[in-house]
Amino acid sequence: MPAHPPPATSHSPVAAPEPWDLVADAYAKELTAEFELYSRDALHLAALPPNPRIADVATGPGTLALMAAGEGARVSALDFSPMMIENLRRRAARAGITTVEASVGDGQELPFESDAYDGAFSMFGLIFFPERGRGFRELRRVLRPGARAVVASWAPFEGVFALVFDSIRALLPDLPFGQGQAPLGDPEGFAREMTEAGFHAVQIHRASHVLAAPSLAELWGSMQRTTAPVVLLRRKLGEARWAEIASDTLERLRATVGDGPVEAVGVAHLGVGVK
Repeated sequence: MPAHPPPATSHSPVAAPEPWDLVADAYAKELTAEFELYSRDALHLAALPPNPRIADVATGPGTLALMAAGEGARVSALDFSPMMIENLRRRAARAGITTVEASVGDGQELPFESDAYDGAFSMFGLIFFPERGRGFRELRRVLRPGARAVVASWAPFEGVFALVFDSIRALLPDLPFGQGQAPLGDPEGFAREMTEAGFHAVQIHRASHVLAAPSLAELWGSMQRTTAPVVLLRRKLGEARWAEIASDTLERLRATVGDGPVEAVGVAHLGVGVK
């Protein structure tokens, strides 16, 4: 019997394109600035050579892809959400960036050649794959020998984020955030899964950034537009029921954190492995 059981596959509601299509426009508009903070950390940890070729898997609206391209990288970006890829293409065109090739596809079966990339990334995307092991192995396959992959997950939620997901889990219990913890939220388990996929010299780094909103109401409003599990739940319940849930959630948050400006610390784990 193996020392550790294999990671459970996830067939969660957010392991499908639909919820990400629903949030794509708001996600690109409202979350780019904060996700750029973590993308900057990831690019630094990758120790890329000048003018690298990189893969960005589960790219979303292309936050890391566009940042890297702006610094001279050639990027193969992929996401299973057509709307996310459409956003990426629009943003690249507006910025005059021509070195990002964006495509719709499955991160568990990459349409990229083997041994070809100087870095491979998945920022808060691979964590939701139905079979994370396949996702890790595909990242490793496309890397050149000696190159690094960087995969991002969230540490266990605290503060206002924990309160929000506590409320949502009561209504949608099959979300992959048991006890406020995202998949790969445990550094030891994260390192083990990455190592079992064939990476060596695996290290899990902690990256924390303060995420600020001018008021609690504005933060909760943004979460209702940009957070895939929240948007999915809203669609499932219907607008009338959701209005009640949203009001109750806001009151619960207000009783805990007040109604003024809000600062929440978003803590990520960045797993780095070498091929």
